[in-house]
Parts: sequence; structure tokens; C-alpha cells
Amino acid sequence: MDTKIVTTKRSYDIIAGPNKDALFDACKYAYNKSAKISIDFAVALGYTTPTDNPGCAYVPASVTDIKISGIEHEDGSGESFNLRGYCKADLYFRREDNTHYKSYEFRAYYNSKSRKGRIDLIEL
Repeated sequence: MDTKIVTTKRSYDIIAGPNKDALFDACKYAYNKSAKISIDFAVALGYTTPTDNPGCAYVPASVTDIKISGIEHEDGSGESFNLRGYCKADLYFRREDNTHYKSYEFRAYYNSKSRKGRIDLIEL
């Protein structure tokens, strides 16, 4: 009997995100019902042209309800982190009035100095 669990993982670029202090505050209060620490990551579904083209723009993903459940230093710089948590996202290009969110677990590499990184969304 095969008991392997199949999960779908999708990887996306983080174009912009919060500073280091906001990351740690969001993790500290992730499950506190009275404190609301809003964290936003601009995540690219794709790009309009190759990324080295000066006219390149990204197609944004709709990501909401981000809860950071773990932060780990990635290297000794003090600016690079491995993040773990949960979020809701719509990974299809639609108009905002037709958004359908699904729940995901995420794992991310994020540099708080450049405010860029990479996020893996895993279906729950």
C-alpha cells in the first residue's frame, strides 16, 4: 500500500515585503486574538516580459491573512531569514471582485534589506 501524501507546491518571487521588526512582531503575535499585526508581501504570479527588460512588470498574486509561525536566520548577515507560516491566496489572474482564496502553508526565503525573496506555497 502506498501511503505517500501528494502535495502541490508552487514557487513565486517576493517583490516587496516588510522590514525585519515587522516580521518578528508578526511572528510574536501571530495567534494573539487581540493584537492585529498586518503583514503584506507583494508576490509575483508572473512577468509581462523577461525580467531583464526595462519595461518588465509583474502580475501580482492576491495574498492575505499571512501568519508567520517561524523565523530562522538564514546566514550571518542578520538580514536573511527562512520563514514558515500560513496564508490565503488566489493564484489565478482575475479581477479583484472575483477572487477565490485557498489556504496554504508557506516556506519562504526573505531578505529584509532588499525586501525581496522567494516563497513556496503548499496546498493544505
